[in-house]
Amino acid sequence: MSQSRQSKADKYIAGVISGEIVTGELVRLACQRHVRDLTDAHLRGLRFDRAKAQRVIDFFKFLRHSKGEWANQEFTLEPWQQALTWILFGWVHTETGYRRFRTAIVELARKNGKSTWAAGIALYLTIADGEQGAEVFSVAVKRDQARLVHGEATRMVAKSPSISKVLKRGRDNLHSLQSNSKFEPLA
Repeated sequence: MSQSRQSKADKYIAGVISGEIVTGELVRLACQRHVRDLTDAHLRGLRFDRAKAQRVIDFFKFLRHSKGEWANQEFTLEPWQQALTWILFGWVHTETGYRRFRTAIVELARKNGKSTWAAGIALYLTIADGEQGAEVFSVAVKRDQARLVHGEATRMVAKSPSISKVLKRGRDNLHSLQSNSKFEPLA
């Protein structure tokens, strides 16, 4: 792949594989699988759609941080967030175009941007994924925990003029009348 076409996610993945970026073994293995699959996943009916992956990453430019030192600033994905988003949303089934990955387990220490990233992903799935009647949920053992991600998403909507035109806010509910989609926290 030429250097000019290499995304930030590709650079992060290459850095993990080369050892330049230190990660845990599972992250390294996921990056290795991604690169290996670029060569042979077509044999299993899969393909990597760079445009679909980039569309999700570009969506984050519409979001603003809602609190802390980055409050009101445009959401810029960290390299690990870009790589994870790239892999999760770029791989699709060749015949249907449906995403390969439907579930992801993301484990990180506190204060690394998991909830903020998850809120952005939930907003994308609610209004930008192209699914009419999308039902997106933030789920945790206790509803207060589920509200952490949902609350962040709600604050992001309030700070984004373009998204607040599409999503309406209710108590524990973000919804789009245009697509009949919703995002809610659940216990």
